[in-house]
Amino acid sequence: MKNRIRLAIGLALSALFLYLAMRGTDWAELWGLFRAGRYLYLVPVFLLIAAISGVRAVRWHLLMERDASLTLAEIYHLVNIGYMFNNILPAKAGEAVRGYLAGRKLAGGLGQAVSTLLIERLLDVLAVVVLLAGLLPFMALPDWAVRGGLLLGVGVIGGTAALVVMARIGPRAVDWLWRLVGRLPLVGHPRLKAGLLNLLDGFAVLTHPRRLLPVLLTTAAVWLGYAAMNWLMLFVFRMEGLGLAAAALVLCFTGLSMVVPSSPGAIGPFEWAGIQALALFAVEQSAGFGYTLGLHMFTNVALIGLGIVGLISEGISYGRITQVMAEAAAPSDGVEQAP
Repeated sequence: MKNRIRLAIGLALSALFLYLAMRGTDWAELWGLFRAGRYLYLVPVFLLIAAISGVRAVRWHLLMERDASLTLAEIYHLVNIGYMFNNILPAKAGEAVRGYLAGRKLAGGLGQAVSTLLIERLLDVLAVVVLLAGLLPFMALPDWAVRGGLLLGVGVIGGTAALVVMARIGPRAVDWLWRLVGRLPLVGHPRLKAGLLNLLDGFAVLTHPRRLLPVLLTTAAVWLGYAAMNWLMLFVFRMEGLGLAAAALVLCFTGLSMVVPSSPGAIGPFEWAGIQALALFAVEQSAGFGYTLGLHMFTNVALIGLGIVGLISEGISYGRITQVMAEAAAPSDGVEQAP
């Protein structure tokens, strides 16, 4: 039941944001934008998407502490499989899919895989916040964007720092924390304590400077790659005059929009956020919607294509994955699961 409610909320929010993004669109202008597109630029865009997945695979391998159970090629395919399922299943189920697939082989099992995925998510949010902060001196952003970005940044940085310190201390830190929260309903559940211990095991890689530096460099490379991809998409729609700053701001806004519950592929919030970013560069609504829609759709199609290649390469069937995910979700209809 909980999964159905979450899906309904996501679909409703997607529909709302898609309506807001499409409202006022001049459909003749939108058609003209796509008809005049220079689609040869999609070739380097696709190559960038594939390369970014490669860098993500390297980073994930580093977070796994180069576990020999998975080769870099296997990890690359798992990254793409995960993104494919994010685009066709609700609730970003692709993260659970690649966590399950990696956990089958890792020495630390599913717990290790999930902890590395959570660290990935935190690193990506940090990257967006840092990029947004870097843009502040060069443009006047709306107050809501500045306040929201800074509030999210403070929360993520503070939370990450606390987890790194706890990882440095080890299980004793969790024991100290549980003396305070262990008797609280739900929060003090033993499964939550076990989950936190698994998460801290993953964070251990960030407590060593020699390991941390490559993780930070690959994170920077991932997000600079996304900025370059957005910039190349401006050439597709003959909007290159907006420059790299516009591409980077679209990246920040659409990146932050991913925290909003939505339909598979984040359709709706992504388009609305991109339009708000381009509006700061005096781009009209129809052109902003066309650019953001084209960027989103091509990226999703490319990732689905790379995911299909991954499934074939790894000998994994779509049916088997959906069966496993259905079995994993089934208990939530009758038994409350720990987050």
